[in-house]
Amino acid sequence: MEIHPAKTPRLRTRVLQNTAALLGGRGISIVLSAGASVLLTRYLGSERLGQFGAIYAYLGLFTWLTTLGIEPVLVREISKERESASSLLHTAIILASFLSVGALFATILLAPWAGFNGHLRTLLILAAFEFVLIPVRLPGMIFQVDLRQWYAATINVVRQGVWFGIVIILWVLGASLFYVVLGRLLATAVESALTWAYSREFLSATKKFLRERSAKILLQSIPIAFTTLLSMVYFRIDQVMLHKLASDFVLGQYVAAVRVSELFEFLPNAFIISMAPVLSVSVDQPERFYAYTDRLFRYFMIAASGICVFMSTGAGLIVRILYGKQFAPSAPLLAVLIWSEIAVFFATVVYNVLIAKNQQWLLPVPTLVGAAVNVALNLVLIPRYGAAGAAWATLVSYTVAWTAVLFFFQETRSLIWQGVRFALPITGFALFAVISASFVSTHDIVRVLTACILFGLSLWLSGFIKRSDLTDALAVIRSSLGNS
Repeated sequence: MEIHPAKTPRLRTRVLQNTAALLGGRGISIVLSAGASVLLTRYLGSERLGQFGAIYAYLGLFTWLTTLGIEPVLVREISKERESASSLLHTAIILASFLSVGALFATILLAPWAGFNGHLRTLLILAAFEFVLIPVRLPGMIFQVDLRQWYAATINVVRQGVWFGIVIILWVLGASLFYVVLGRLLATAVESALTWAYSREFLSATKKFLRERSAKILLQSIPIAFTTLLSMVYFRIDQVMLHKLASDFVLGQYVAAVRVSELFEFLPNAFIISMAPVLSVSVDQPERFYAYTDRLFRYFMIAASGICVFMSTGAGLIVRILYGKQFAPSAPLLAVLIWSEIAVFFATVVYNVLIAKNQQWLLPVPTLVGAAVNVALNLVLIPRYGAAGAAWATLVSYTVAWTAVLFFFQETRSLIWQGVRFALPITGFALFAVISASFVSTHDIVRVLTACILFGLSLWLSGFIKRSDLTDALAVIRSSLGNS
């Protein structure tokens, strides 16, 4: 995949089309996922939802071990050596198969330490079998490399549709938590089978295990694996600690808020997934690489801050509509947690840029600091403030980790500054809109509309939204309609 100046407009259109297709598929998926989440939350109630959330939060702490973070390295290598894709993926599948079994046994052995005993440990063992399905999904990376993400998007829609159907059946039958976990495992198996089947169409049947290359890939992946581990610590340790330090009822309220805020975390990956191969091959063209990164930071900060404006002003209304009055304590938690999405979007750009520049050895630094800050704050705040303390610990640790720590390294200072010069003013506009709207009206809908209008006007008047952005969006729509 070599980039020539003459091909840049066509490449931009292809990337935008691919991203639009992915977002469309993910949009359908998020509706199905949200529907399943709402039904599941109402059906399980706060305590059983807390148990369900604790199981998968604990498993998240071991997910990194199933592949050791080789996926981004593989995308980079396959983007540069498309003809070696089959052998590279074959090598990755074999490595991940051994790693996944190891992760399965590790989760089971350490379960009692995390407070999973008796019935909960049985549920945990069942849920952990998802690990052995991870290697089967690795060939799906070819969709990303070839800019054919509509395959991945469609498969994800099918997976969410199957899960939604399972949840409806379980709700009607009044099934126990055991069958909820079993149903999720079944939905994951469907996704894995479809990914394996369709990815084979774009891979050569001739393949071999690359023994020497495998060692190199694993070595390059170790920083990413460590980063992923630390990321999961401060993504999920709050739920594990609430399970141990508070109660499953309190955890259930927190999980309900997390489920809503995490509905938007597919967006940064959907935006960046088409650009990752492009970044990998344009890194030797500094001006073009800088321009791509600049645009990514601007788009990501606008998207993240817009989500924060809408969700924080409408948190009470959203929780009442989705979960009912029994989950009213989740609303203020959501209003705090949603602001961590700014750091999540920011981190997605930084993460992919560093991998493209082969600087992934720096990734453990912010995640290590973030994990340490998160654990320390949770230990202090959860005993005193419960779920609210966990929410603030999450927000502070995310923000400190990805928008401040790497600024102190010469290799990444310019990159962080490049992002911060968008993040600070755009986040400032978002806060101004939310605070101003709170003085305008106490009615939820009026407050949300006021905040969104103020935020949009601030972006337009400040020049952060440009006419060319609208032109690109219209071009993608016209092109997509023309190809349909």
